[in-house]
Amino acid sequence: MRNSRAAAAAILATLVLSPLWGWGTASADHGAGVPLKDYVPRTRDEAEIVRLIGTVAAGWERKNVDLILSAYAPDAVQRAWNDPATMIGIAGIRAEALGAFADPTLGLVRFQDWIHRIYIVNGSALVEINQKFHGWGRDHYYRDFWMFARRDGRWRLTRYDYESQSPFDRR
Repeated sequence: MRNSRAAAAAILATLVLSPLWGWGTASADHGAGVPLKDYVPRTRDEAEIVRLIGTVAAGWERKNVDLILSAYAPDAVQRAWNDPATMIGIAGIRAEALGAFADPTLGLVRFQDWIHRIYIVNGSALVEINQKFHGWGRDHYYRDFWMFARRDGRWRLTRYDYESQSPFDRR
């Protein structure tokens, strides 16, 4: 938990200071963003992070909890779907996914992630995403923050946070 807090603090500092230092962001700084499938990574780090985001989406679409968790660090946390005031660890993430997959009303699951911004500094990364999640017979819209850390040469998802938002893909 201490490492997660340190990573979160580093990422927040990066967000505040990066405009001053001129670090670049991905090419989707306005509008809904770039659909994940259309996003062209500028670096090998971005490519690995984008692949992990796609892995989580594919795991949900295939209803495969092991595929989902393969992107996460062992000490990862995320906001609970049924209680936005609570952060849960890997066991809770697994339980939520398995519970959703067991619900017969879940139906077809589809993720559409639009990358809005990617910040990478040293071994930390933050990705801002506009997400459209289809499940339970309707579309759900979220603004997500995905936080990653590079550990032992490999990027891992360390924190996922979200908030509901209005539909962003309608004209």
